[in-house]
Amino acid sequence: MVNRVQQVRVGPRFGLLLILIALACLLYRYGEPGWLPGRVAPGVILEGHGVAGLSRSEVERHLNRLAAELFRRPRNAYLDPWTDQLVPESYGVQLDVESTVARVMGAPAGSRLLFDLVQLDPEITAVLFEQFTVQLGSYYTIYGGGGGRNINIELAAASINNYQLFPGELFSFNRAVGRRTIEKGYELAPIIVGGSVVPGLGGGICQVSSTLYNAVLEAGLEVVERYPHSLPVGYVPPGRDATVSSYLDFKFRNNRDRALLIKTACWGGRIEISILMQTVEAKNDDQNQGSS
Repeated sequence: MVNRVQQVRVGPRFGLLLILIALACLLYRYGEPGWLPGRVAPGVILEGHGVAGLSRSEVERHLNRLAAELFRRPRNAYLDPWTDQLVPESYGVQLDVESTVARVMGAPAGSRLLFDLVQLDPEITAVLFEQFTVQLGSYYTIYGGGGGRNINIELAAASINNYQLFPGELFSFNRAVGRRTIEKGYELAPIIVGGSVVPGLGGGICQVSSTLYNAVLEAGLEVVERYPHSLPVGYVPPGRDATVSSYLDFKFRNNRDRALLIKTACWGGRIEISILMQTVEAKNDDQNQGSS
């Protein structure tokens, strides 16, 4: 019996198909990137999770979801207004989605990758507070009588304690102190309205704004907005008061080339407000106030 080997002729198209299949097997075996156009190579691990075979848009969607979870906002250093304790800054973090996607899509098979994270720096660091050593101005007034007026004065004074003001920045008393509400602890006390003395929530805080006004004058800062009372007040000389209300504000600008710090202290019926200046030039013109 004679075995005959039958010859099969392979056409050019079939031969090309075999070559492509062999090439695909080699790419898969040796892990060259681009094993499938627009897909992540086999065996790629990103932060412990497999992402092989995903398209670019799928990787982007996956990372955009994670970005919100990974985001951490930086926190400025600040002095606690009640204890004067320095709370140091903390750094934030943000996922660089675009960079991470590019690395994932170009990674060889079997790669193990980590996220591309960007550190977010705080604007105000603890070093800044060590530089406030020059006193520009200081002023004190005497208060007493007890009751709600004392409480209101001490609350408002604490609100502006350790307030930082950078070069060119405008200080607003109403913005710094905020609304005077029962929830914040403010109480009824005498206020001056249209030439009459009547009970009002937050009565007494004008002594804080007036004390600050005199410290600002001592420091030679630019007064932008200031209103006198409609009646004389006993805690500052005539013409040296600054009334505030929901529609009247006291504002001044830091016209120095260095940052300023407002310090307030209340003890024994005395409120003292000092304005300190940074000993070195402010390096970051874009820094925002960090009041507490």
